[in-house]
Amino acid sequence: MHILFKTSFLLLSQLLITTTNAQVAPEAKPNANTPVYKLKIKPKAEPSPALRYTLYPEVRTQVNGNAAQGYYRAFSPDWMSYRNDKEYPKKYEKWLSISLKELDEKEIHIPQEMLTQLHESALKTYCDWDMLAKLRKDGISMLLPDLQGMREFSRALSLDCRVQLKKGEIDKALADIRTGLTLSRHLGEGPTLIQGLVAVAAGTMMFPRIDELISHEKAPNMYWALTTLPQPLVNFSTGLGGEVLMIDNLFPGMRDMLYSGKVTPIAQEEMMKVFPLLEQINGGSDNKSSLKQMLVQAALVLNIDAAKKALLDHGITEPMLTNITPLQIILMAEVLHYDKTYQNMIKWNSIPYPVARKRIKELDATIKKPEASVLSPFPLGTFSAMILPAVSRVMEASPKMERRIAALRIIEAIRMQAAFDKAWPDSLEKVTIVPVPADPFTGKAFAFKKEGKKITITAVVPEGEKPSAHNNFTYELELED
Repeated sequence: MHILFKTSFLLLSQLLITTTNAQVAPEAKPNANTPVYKLKIKPKAEPSPALRYTLYPEVRTQVNGNAAQGYYRAFSPDWMSYRNDKEYPKKYEKWLSISLKELDEKEIHIPQEMLTQLHESALKTYCDWDMLAKLRKDGISMLLPDLQGMREFSRALSLDCRVQLKKGEIDKALADIRTGLTLSRHLGEGPTLIQGLVAVAAGTMMFPRIDELISHEKAPNMYWALTTLPQPLVNFSTGLGGEVLMIDNLFPGMRDMLYSGKVTPIAQEEMMKVFPLLEQINGGSDNKSSLKQMLVQAALVLNIDAAKKALLDHGITEPMLTNITPLQIILMAEVLHYDKTYQNMIKWNSIPYPVARKRIKELDATIKKPEASVLSPFPLGTFSAMILPAVSRVMEASPKMERRIAALRIIEAIRMQAAFDKAWPDSLEKVTIVPVPADPFTGKAFAFKKEGKKITITAVVPEGEKPSAHNNFTYELELED
């Protein structure tokens, strides 16, 4: 489980999307590493009323209750029997990748009862996954076998959306997207970081469907539907707090001792139980001595001075330390080191990502596993490096998701402006009918370029980074009158 925690996207930036009407958009410069999304678009005015179409449930449509219960009910074996077809995954990928024109909706059989259950669940007023007690008990060993099924729901909604678009059933296609985005947000309300990762992946599955919706001849303008989505769509706050419980499970009682000032001895046998779990997290030990033996040796002989200093600096007194074993001193110092590092991450969670990004990169460098030596085989901070996820990858997950939403808002703003002016704008500065969002990932304007009957909107590579499929993208818009 925790291998997923380590590689999951952990920290979510709470950022406000600002407007850039006064900014000068740079020239779009796509490169070989730029994902390109191609759309055909037509001018489209704002719907009337403006929020006639939504991508998130309105309060008036919601029903009191817990969405999680309904999502689990959608796992009914009768409804999921289509997955018994061994060729189904390949068919799925084909149906999601071919063009709408090529899609044969008669081949596709998704249980409507399951979809109905998902739609109804997404209308519930809250989502509580009821996992806190289990997380406290199991810690990093807690399993989440249902998460893959949740991703299956997102794929089913994505596929049904394509079927509805092919049929021209715009309202039904919108319902699939709305439920998919709501499921994404609900998944992000779980107390684990891996749920946040799956939430981002699930929500991202809806973006190609929004692309296809915008290109559909019957589609309304979705600017306000996109703008009124919760910001950010996936909020990691609960998962961020749940992560802390893993330390309480690994090192029971030690955090309370650090902050209460009441230090009591813990039996050596109890403390030794943590080592098999740490070896599992660390992928096992390549050394002749087991990790357990190395830790005991370090605690008893070599690393005690650094650990003592850390605890004394924190306010633990020398008399308190004399009453506990060297191993407990080492482990308490590791918990303190973890808390300092983790809370440094948390504090940047409240800062817009473009502002916090430099500090995040610096913080990421400090979490790397300390180098061991003969005199210090297990330096202070080794536990933190094992347990903490990669900060940069985690904190950029939500801004990347918001980046795609912002780009879609720009496309709809362009369509709205074209409908008003009876001509396509030749720059973002000419789009004044509604606010144009900045890039939530960089804080700067999206790049814009118009050539004849084509507009490109590019989310540019952040300063100091090399282009990759993960840090930039371009929308190529073929303009139709």
